[in-house]
Formats: sequence, C-alpha cells, structure tokens
Amino acid sequence: MSKKELVKEKIGRSAMQCFAKFGLDKTTLDDIAQAVGLNKASLYYYYKNKEDIFIEVALKEGEDFINSLQATTLLKEGIENRTAFYLESRFNYYKNVLNMNRVSVDTLNKILPRFFELYHALMKREKIFLTQLLEKAAKEENLMMTDPENTASVLINLTDALKHSVEQQAILKGETEIDYTQSLQDIKFLVSLIFTGIRK
Repeated sequence: MSKKELVKEKIGRSAMQCFAKFGLDKTTLDDIAQAVGLNKASLYYYYKNKEDIFIEVALKEGEDFINSLQATTLLKEGIENRTAFYLESRFNYYKNVLNMNRVSVDTLNKILPRFFELYHALMKREKIFLTQLLEKAAKEENLMMTDPENTASVLINLTDALKHSVEQQAILKGETEIDYTQSLQDIKFLVSLIFTGIRK
C-alpha cells in the first residue's frame, strides 16, 4: 500500500468516527483534519469535501460487507431462503449506513448521484453472485427458471428501486426521517411471489 493510500485510509477511519459522533451534516473538514492530525489544507490534497470521504469509505466498507454477506448466504438452506436473506441483508446494510451517519434528506439528495456512479461496479458483482445462486438452484431444486441472469438483475434492481423510492419520497416531502418498513415487507413479498411462481 502506497503512502497516499495509507493516509487516505487513516482519513477515512477518522472521518467515519466523526460522522458517527456528530453526523455527516454537522461534521466539518476541520473536525476530520483535527482527528487525523492534518491541517485542513492538507486534507484538500486527498479529498474535495467530506461527502467524497463518506462515499469512498462507505463503498469500501460496503464491498467488505457484501463479500462477508455472500459467504454467509451460502450457508443458508434453500434458494428462497438464501435469496430473501441476501436481499434483505444488503437492503438493511445500505439503510443503516445512512442512519448511522445521520445523513439528512438534503445531503442524501446531494450525494446519491455520485454514490450510484461508484456503486455500479459493486452492483454488477452482486448480480453475478445472485445469478450463480439461481443457476445452481435451478439444477438442484428443479426450478422452472429459463433466465437466472435476468431474474437476478430484476431482483437487485427492484429491491434497490424500493429503497430509492422511499428516499425520494422523503426528499420531495421534506421529511427528516425515512421509514423503510414497507419497503422491507415488499422485498419479502416479492421474493415469495417469484419463488411461488417458478416451483414445479
């Protein structure tokens, strides 16, 4: 790991501690610089703003989480149970990242475009993992599934859409809290509906 990467890792750890303590909105670059032992000017060499730090660190942590989640998912019994566990767990993880760091609806609206631009590569890996799960299950559990790849893509896209929909509604209504309860129930129903339909 290069010196620059080591410093960025240290900045990321310190920033996440500040975000957890003060919230993303109330944390300043001065807070982060002080926590990491740099001056604010030095911080600008690595990051343009605190939102960039948050997005980069959140995605790195997200990648680590997804790797761990995929390993845990493989230990579950049955494809319906595995699929539901995987989709609900990733939904809860991304939801909790925002809640843990107390991201306001206004800030969420500002960072989402950049977040999704960077998240795209990770989502492609998630779709490959789910496709492989479905392909294996189609053979072993006698499922009537002609296109596991498209099914995996639709499942990931729909669960993300359910999450984004409730976030966008909160942004449009100017709400300060986001309630994801219905979205999680919809994910469970979606998985149940799909597997009820493809079992012989």
